[in-house]
Amino acid sequence: MVRGFDRITGLLFCTSAEAVRVLGRVDAQGSLLQTRHVRRHLVTKGSFYERLAEHGDEIICDDDFAHLYVEGKGRPSVPPSVLIRAMLCATHDRLFSDRETSRRTRVDSDWKAAMGVDDWFEGIGATTFSLMRARMVVHDADNGLFEKTLEKAVESGIFKGPLTAIIDSSPVHGTGAVADTYELIRKMMGRLARAMGGRLDPLLRAKAIELAAAKPDIDWQDPVARRAHLGDLVGLAATMLGEAAAGDVAADEEVAEAAGLLSRVVLQDVEATEDGPSIRDGVARDRVVSHSDPEMRHGRKSASRRFDGHKLDVMTDEDSELVVGVEVRAANAGDGEGAAPLLEKAQGVEGIEIDTLLGDMAYSDGEVREAVEEAGAKLVAKVPPVTNRGLFPKTDFDIDLPNAKVTCPAGQTTTDVRPCTDHKGRPAMTFHFAPATCQACPLRDACTTGKGGRTIVVGPHHDRIEAARVAQTEPETKALLRRRPKVERKIDHLQDLGMRKARYRGRRRTLLQALLAATVANFSRLVVLDAFTAASVAVA
Repeated sequence: MVRGFDRITGLLFCTSAEAVRVLGRVDAQGSLLQTRHVRRHLVTKGSFYERLAEHGDEIICDDDFAHLYVEGKGRPSVPPSVLIRAMLCATHDRLFSDRETSRRTRVDSDWKAAMGVDDWFEGIGATTFSLMRARMVVHDADNGLFEKTLEKAVESGIFKGPLTAIIDSSPVHGTGAVADTYELIRKMMGRLARAMGGRLDPLLRAKAIELAAAKPDIDWQDPVARRAHLGDLVGLAATMLGEAAAGDVAADEEVAEAAGLLSRVVLQDVEATEDGPSIRDGVARDRVVSHSDPEMRHGRKSASRRFDGHKLDVMTDEDSELVVGVEVRAANAGDGEGAAPLLEKAQGVEGIEIDTLLGDMAYSDGEVREAVEEAGAKLVAKVPPVTNRGLFPKTDFDIDLPNAKVTCPAGQTTTDVRPCTDHKGRPAMTFHFAPATCQACPLRDACTTGKGGRTIVVGPHHDRIEAARVAQTEPETKALLRRRPKVERKIDHLQDLGMRKARYRGRRRTLLQALLAATVANFSRLVVLDAFTAASVAVA
């Protein structure tokens, strides 16, 4: 403290020109008694906190968040820029507790310096962070904060001409509890009972809330007891849904949402049999898995890696390694489905133009390629190899679509083409070789095991896929594909900032978490790229 006050009182002995110079530098950065000035010797040198203290005002200012507040109403609040800086510090430190975040804002000199507050700042209340997050989600201010880092990169000339971007996805484990069918139905009935309140029959309401509060005391090892309990649950759910659909009750949005969830979990998990309701075999495609976070889904990163939660899409600039786009989607959504929307979102930032998008084989589908091309970029992704259980694959056939003919490896040609649909239900064509031709062919055993002739299905994107298959053998494309793993390192960085697991319930709030992590990652990278003003603002 003495050292800090020595700097302040020392101004009294400066020449007038020197005092003006020093005071001018301090005024540009706020109060002379801020922690970054008074306790500068205690702030960790070269740390994220010091960089945020020096350059945070270049991407965060109160005016950008003024629309989150009602002018002239309410009590004096903590400036939004201070709140945002505290939230970025919490993201950097991987804090999942608002109470601990509040404590750090009160006692941590690094945080106080990064927040730009005076040394005697008393901290921010824990509930204030929850309110700020709600405001940011409602007004999409989190996306605006993230885009500020991109605008700074554009302003600094980091993005030079059209970019080569890389995209990949990563699992985000949900924070909601995964429940079985019995618990899902009980909890959803409790949710509907609370939403309907006095509009639901008192006995029904009491029964539903009782079932939602505690697991019934039955013999769960007895299949007969479990089935009887399931029948009771389904019957009670049907009665409640009937009352929820009657009269003015159905017009209530909260009731409609709760009734929709209850109906959904019953239909997805239960089927009617001669002996009454029973658990359905298999898993519904879009199954609700959690009552506390109904937006969570079953997902797979690979055949052996299953997770419950959401899917994070990340797009980075290959050259600067800055994150140019993030999105959170359903865990069971296909990777490729998110490519074009995220590309369009990234190119919506003024000054960013992407002409090449790199991805792995999950993005090589013809529809994905077409959507990316329509968004103004070329998709470079390795095409999966075609196999046919040891027999001749389709790629061994000469497919001539302009002349509507196919030639097999034995030199036989067919023009017998018929319309069909592919495995995704899209319009396609099937070329049929005559059974007599195949039976007499010396290569038959290496081509087909069927009694009839060989068939070749040609999808709607055949030409686009084949062009990509040829291009991936070229040296230029091979060089591009070798740079694709850069995005995996960036995903690992975001996971280190907390994106392995959702902090909040719901997909939109998880996107808020992802945008804060991407903002921290980009800010740190911008410092490395020397995007901020080089002159220090501290008092010498």
